[in-house]
Order: sequence, then C-alpha cells, then structure tokens
Amino acid sequence: MSLDKQIDKCDSYGITPLFRELLPSHQPVLEAGCGSGRWCAWFKKQGWETTGLDWSEALCARARQEIPGVPFVSGDMQYTSFPDQTFGSLVALGSVEHVPEGPVRALKEFHRILKPGGIAIITVPHGGGLRRTIRTLGHPLLWLKARPSVRRWMGKAGGGGRPLHEARAGCRRDWFPQFSCSEDGWCFFQYEFNRTQMRGFVGEAGFLLEREFASFAGEGILHNFGRLGACWNEEVGGVQLTWLGRMLQAILPLQTYGHMLCFVVRRPPV
Repeated sequence: MSLDKQIDKCDSYGITPLFRELLPSHQPVLEAGCGSGRWCAWFKKQGWETTGLDWSEALCARARQEIPGVPFVSGDMQYTSFPDQTFGSLVALGSVEHVPEGPVRALKEFHRILKPGGIAIITVPHGGGLRRTIRTLGHPLLWLKARPSVRRWMGKAGGGGRPLHEARAGCRRDWFPQFSCSEDGWCFFQYEFNRTQMRGFVGEAGFLLEREFASFAGEGILHNFGRLGACWNEEVGGVQLTWLGRMLQAILPLQTYGHMLCFVVRRPPV
C-alpha cells in the first residue's frame, strides 16, 4: 500500500478519535517506532509539530524523502538523544513489546523526554485469557512446525538455522513471547501483555494511568480465531470477517478478544 493510502487510512483508524481528543495541538509530538512515518505525516497534516523515531535508519531515510519537513531520527527508543522534557505528547503504537528485556526501560525514557503533564498513548498486543488459551492449545502444532526436519519437508525457511528453544532462552515466559522464523532460524518477535502486566510497567516507569481499554475488533477476531473468523483483504487494507467471525464479534465482549490494549498515561505535573 502506498504511503498516501496509508495516511488516508489514518482517519478511520480505531483510536484516531483519541488522538484528536487528547494530543495537545500546540505541543510537539513524538512517534516512537514510526516505521514508514505515516502517523507523523498525518500529525503534520493536522498542523501539529511532530518527530519520528525508529530503530531502522533505512526506514527513517525513506521517510525523510517522502515526508519533507518532518525530522526522523534513527535510534533505540530505550536510550534516545532527545533532551529532557522535549515533547508535550508521545504515541507508541505496537512498538514497546518488541524489546526482549521488556518495555520498562523504554517507558522510563518516554517519561524522561515528556514534559511534566505530558501524555503518552501506547498500544501493545492484548495477551488476555482468550488469546493465551488459544495459543497454549496450539503449542503442540508450533513444536511440530519448529522441528528442522518438518520445516525442510514443508519447504519453510529456517530448517537449518537457530532452533526455537534457543530463541526462547532469556525471554519471560509469563509475558507470553512470540517468535518468528527466517533463513537464520528462530528469533524473538514480541510479547503479548495482559492488563495487569501493563499497569505494573507504566507505574514502574512513573506514569499516572488515565485510561485503558481493548480495541481493534476485526483484527482481534483474525488473530484469535484465524481464517475461521476472518482474513486480511489486501484491496481494502483491512479485515474481512467470515459469518462465524461476525457471530463471534456479536457475542463476545471486546475486552476479551480485542487485538490491542491501549493505555493512556501521563507524566505527573510538577
């Protein structure tokens, strides 16, 4: 999908109304984990001063070319080069969960670079009871798919690379780690946190918790129930529910299956 189309889709994003409501337009906003820079471009479109931060210099370089007038900085969100109290607000959409050591160091850095009273909107994959139960039931299949002989037989990447048990070493099992496999073998991908864990993280970082909720219903049906519930429609860039998915969405409360947890936190005022 082109960057222009990505920017257009920001208007219909699940928590866009939250940005319009809570992010102060007169204060600079940082997107931590900006990727292609689509949200920075959208913030600029609203007339807000914005900066993008991402670990990938290649993505930042491309964003600088495609979105002139917005600074993009490549670096580790756990240890940024920004001075204390630089930003009035911050968004981190599906980024802090990709740190193997956990999100607290990044959250503490967010606290440092936010101004007193500054607000942060953070989303992470929702590791609630439903998703964890489904994934636990699928562990035997994952174990089988991780076997090098099975991967070679299936023609999948990573048949001779790093084994899954090595990738698991050093990860917190209670944070429900997820892994991906490439030609080099298995590696850590992300954690899926529950509400209690996230409350503890933001509190340890020194933030005041203002709101928390589960969001992204269609994606939740897809990630919990797979093709039985939904599929990804490339043409529209969104989830298309099956009849079963529509029924599940009507029956289940969003807080049990929503794809992402959204936390709105604030640095305490002086």
